[in-house]
Amino acid sequence: MICTNISTCRLVNGFDYEIDQKKKEEYINGYCDSKTEKWKICKRFITKDKLSFCPDFVMPNTTLTPIEIVDKFDEDESLQ
Repeated sequence: MICTNISTCRLVNGFDYEIDQKKKEEYINGYCDSKTEKWKICKRFITKDKLSFCPDFVMPNTTLTPIEIVDKFDEDESLQ
């Protein structure tokens, strides 16, 4: 089973997403396309589920909570 957000996730589908290609592949294989449904603990998945959007700076393994993510997003105009 793959992540239900895989078709809309900018980390996976954004051509202009600023991330090392090797790291991107690690995230996709480790979370998005994981046979163990690890996508359920992906912070991008959780954030989108809770907030209805996920800022680009959020990585699957970030330690920030959705509340901390939205606070960071609101505080830093360069992220918007």
